[in-house]
Amino acid sequence: MTEIKNKNIKWWIGLTSCTLLFIVIGIFSYMKMSFLMNGVQINAKIEKNGDSPVAVVTGKAPNATYISLNGREIFIDKDGTFKETIALIPGFSVVTIDASDKFGNNREKKFQMMYQEGAPSVAFKSSEIINY
Repeated sequence: MTEIKNKNIKWWIGLTSCTLLFIVIGIFSYMKMSFLMNGVQINAKIEKNGDSPVAVVTGKAPNATYISLNGREIFIDKDGTFKETIALIPGFSVVTIDASDKFGNNREKKFQMMYQEGAPSVAFKSSEIINY
């Protein structure tokens, strides 16, 4: 214990700077690699304009390499943004968005909708299923 107390200031500065360097490298590495632990994320919404039975599904799925809407592949840009038009049928329907990343992580988001022809709005309920 007395050996540590007798160290000079250069030793303490070197030890402190090395420790801080390793902490900064650790934090930086965690921030850059956190997408491996989080997997793919889906942020989506459905918008309907007026009385038209057409709705637009828009959203973002960062880190996704494959995304499908009701089993049909849709295209995403390099940022993971997507926009797709769907036709609403009267009654209850489910819109399912599936996404996967290059490491095999999957995520599914479902929108349950009740559409009544001539109604001014559509009722939505969202659920999300995560498969790793």
